[in-house]
Amino acid sequence: MRDNDTGKDPNLVRINKYLAQCGLGARRKCDELVESGRIIVNGQKVTELGFKVNSNVDRVEYKGRQLRPIRKLEYYAYCKPREVMVTNSDPEGRLTIYEALRRDGLDAGLLKYVGRLDYLSEGLLLLTNDGGLIHALTHPRFAIKKVYRVRTGRSLSRDDIKKLIDGVESEGQLLRAVSVNLIEIKDDQHWYEIALMEGKNRQIRRMLEGVGHEVRRLRRVAFGSVKLGDMKAGEYRELTQREIGGLKNSGFKNK
Repeated sequence: MRDNDTGKDPNLVRINKYLAQCGLGARRKCDELVESGRIIVNGQKVTELGFKVNSNVDRVEYKGRQLRPIRKLEYYAYCKPREVMVTNSDPEGRLTIYEALRRDGLDAGLLKYVGRLDYLSEGLLLLTNDGGLIHALTHPRFAIKKVYRVRTGRSLSRDDIKKLIDGVESEGQLLRAVSVNLIEIKDDQHWYEIALMEGKNRQIRRMLEGVGHEVRRLRRVAFGSVKLGDMKAGEYRELTQREIGGLKNSGFKNK
């Protein structure tokens, strides 16, 4: 068996802690499993309670089955800044959300984003490792309400708003808004709140282009039960249990 001199390697954990992370029970029970000789590490029986394992290197088995830590389900809200790519890597070398989050203290490498925001858009983005919820929130057949604050250079007419709600043809798709409401006019800044039940690529930009308007700023402020609130660009937070429950109810009830 390899040398188990631990030094200060942060990847090494005591065998009982590792077994508990794999779902074999409390550490006292895991101690009993070790002492009874039922735990195999790299093909050899381990009975020493102080033995440490590295999950990146060692193969740990119980009853012939390889053990792996059960990862806790995580759910985050992130306020994506402008000029950040929602992708794992960008061939043009632009900053990605994963690089930005790591810089700000969250290693989100194993989390998946829910829905996209384009490079120049900002606001609420959800990240999780809950695969079932990701599917329920992103599959086209499940309608999840998303709300955006949009700034245009001039006012939308009643006819423009009617077209946005009735549907705008773009690239062979009919794009619809659930609602369009004026919320503020200041100088040449016209702010609208637009709600969608769809999530097509660059949908709001394409819809407004279709009625002759340019989007000057676009910010997602709500995704299902989760609201952006007063989060600032680059900030992230864990979702509350109430928010998680709301997302699951809205996503899974349509299955």
